[in-house]
Amino acid sequence: MQLSPLVARGRVFAAARMLAGLGQPQLAAAAGLSPSTISKIEQGRRNVRQETLRAVSQALEGLGVDLTQNTRTGHHAVGTSYA
Repeated sequence: MQLSPLVARGRVFAAARMLAGLGQPQLAAAAGLSPSTISKIEQGRRNVRQETLRAVSQALEGLGVDLTQNTRTGHHAVGTSYA
C-alpha cells in the first residue's frame, strides 16, 4: 500500500518531532502554531502553506533535527545535525 504524499509528509514530520523529544504542544509553541495544526500536519489531513511548514522546520532545526525535501520527487526525509 502506497501512502498519499500528505500522509507520508506527515509521518516524516512526526518522526522529526519525536527525534527532537517534543510533544505536539511543545513543537506547536516553538513554531508559533496551534497544537491542532501540528496534529493535522502529522496525520496528513491538511495541505498547509509553505510558511507553516517552514516554521515547523525552523523550530526543529533549532533543536538539531533537519527536514529535507527532494526537489525532484517531493519526498521528505529527516536527520540530525548535531555538531
